[in-house]
Amino acid sequence: MKRIYNNIILACSFAVCTLTACTDAWDEHYQTNPTLSGEENLWELISANPELEQFAALLQATGYDSLLAMNRSYTVWAPTQMPVDFNIDLLDNDSALEVYRKEIVENHIADFSHVAGGIRDKEDKKTYSKIKVLNGKAYDFTGPTLGEYLFANNRLKSSNEVAKNGVLHVLDGCVEFAANIWEQLAKESKMIGNLFAFLEKDYKREFNPYGSTPGPIVDGQPTYLDSAFTESCRWFYEIGQLNREDSSYTMYALTDKAWGELVDMTKSYYTYDPNMKILPEFGGISVAQLADSMAKELACKNLVFSNTVNKKFYQGEKDSLISTTRQIFPGDTARALIDGCLKTVNLSNGTLHIIDQVNYKPYTWGFDTIRFEGENLAGSWNEAVTVVQNANAKRTGIDKETIVDDIVVHNHVYDHISRGAVGVITPKEEKETPALNFYIDNILSGYYKVSIVLLPPHIVNPADTSFIKPNKFNARLHYADGTNSGILGVKKDTNPNPSIVEGTKQNFVSDETKIDTIVLAECIKIPYCEYRVKNLTGKSRLTRLELTTEITFGAYNAAAARFDNRGDKNQGRWKYDNSYRIDQVIFEPIQVSEVE
Repeated sequence: MKRIYNNIILACSFAVCTLTACTDAWDEHYQTNPTLSGEENLWELISANPELEQFAALLQATGYDSLLAMNRSYTVWAPTQMPVDFNIDLLDNDSALEVYRKEIVENHIADFSHVAGGIRDKEDKKTYSKIKVLNGKAYDFTGPTLGEYLFANNRLKSSNEVAKNGVLHVLDGCVEFAANIWEQLAKESKMIGNLFAFLEKDYKREFNPYGSTPGPIVDGQPTYLDSAFTESCRWFYEIGQLNREDSSYTMYALTDKAWGELVDMTKSYYTYDPNMKILPEFGGISVAQLADSMAKELACKNLVFSNTVNKKFYQGEKDSLISTTRQIFPGDTARALIDGCLKTVNLSNGTLHIIDQVNYKPYTWGFDTIRFEGENLAGSWNEAVTVVQNANAKRTGIDKETIVDDIVVHNHVYDHISRGAVGVITPKEEKETPALNFYIDNILSGYYKVSIVLLPPHIVNPADTSFIKPNKFNARLHYADGTNSGILGVKKDTNPNPSIVEGTKQNFVSDETKIDTIVLAECIKIPYCEYRVKNLTGKSRLTRLELTTEITFGAYNAAAARFDNRGDKNQGRWKYDNSYRIDQVIFEPIQVSEVE
């Protein structure tokens, strides 16, 4: 195994001993302390100390004996005791040796020379330094306290032994490796293996030549005076930089039992059409595998909380938590996150709680309310609305610019209108009855309350008071498999919540005196998920809400320059308006536990 670690180290050593130009580059990057005047190098000092016998054996096994013999400045805080999980008989075991290298060897060595002493703090009369060791961890080097110096709270048994390439301090013990949250997740794989396996599949650790210091060319191959590596993982960007030492998080990691329960809960949100054809470039993934993967992604979303953002909660000054994905957990839910905790570990960049139960309903953050803004002509609105000449005719695409106006409403007058704007749908000819289709991207399978917000003309344009009438229409939902809901507003025996009665078959009629929110369905199930369908299949907007205008026109009234559309004989010649002013269409999720 030593050869694995020595391949770069020995090449660098050869270059330093034989190439003057390389030595100059080395010294420029790793400046040796000019005050050092020892006759022996660090390796010679360590190997000659009988108290450091086990540490010296580990240095030899990992190749760091060669590194500490080079003309490069280091400080070593050599442990006289090894960690409790160290086993000297495992020095021939590659996997064990890799752990020992990172958690013991590199945990006790730092670049450059750091002596016990120096400038003292004016207030507490102590030296204080934050030392970054080779594995990236940072430890306090403080003192004197009662005449003694401390490194990571370990007493220095002896200090400031000068070598010709650095400084040796001998500890009365060892520095316990301070894992970060990402490292600890790997250590806890017996308890949280399924969660970590899902996160780790997107993890990469790659050599970074641009962050490394180049050395000489040996046998036609480049070598490096030191080697830098880059860690990357999509989850570092989505839920938190769990691998960074300068971050601070609290994570509630779920045991395999709790993780399985949470994934099973979220799978119901990802019921895809079983006949959906996924593009071959996605590796032949099946619909069932896709649903499983999406459910696990959702289950990962709200396990991590920034200690900086949530400082007041942990200090007892605030009653809610906010996750790194911006989901708010109110009082009781936030406090209950710790329930069922089997283990708590304080780490270098925060705290890890291992939880053996699901303490929240994934519905609370799994579903998003979907809102179509009427004025959003440039986005889904532009593609979603089709206006046809007759409600009974086949729907065809028409030049929307001739029939759709974007009317901005002053917020100081109508600040209760979403975003201060509406979209206006007007038929090309007066007698036409528009039919509108709203195609729903990324909706999840589950229960929704469906509403539309309509405005009368005099609210959009206060000067337009000549024809103020309500809209009359019916609505239905069309699903990904080609089926539909039937006309909304019909009570169904399959309604999962008997307390919710949708009423009898009806046409919807708006109230022309106000901004009117009309509930099209109190509780209706969307059977198929549309999440990422466009990327996966090359198609999208398979689920749609259809609104059909329900107006029967009579003869043309030349005097009024209008077609009659009688409601009944007592309501005048024109009862309904076939133009629409739409503020929003809203799909609001209903918690599953409320309807099942």
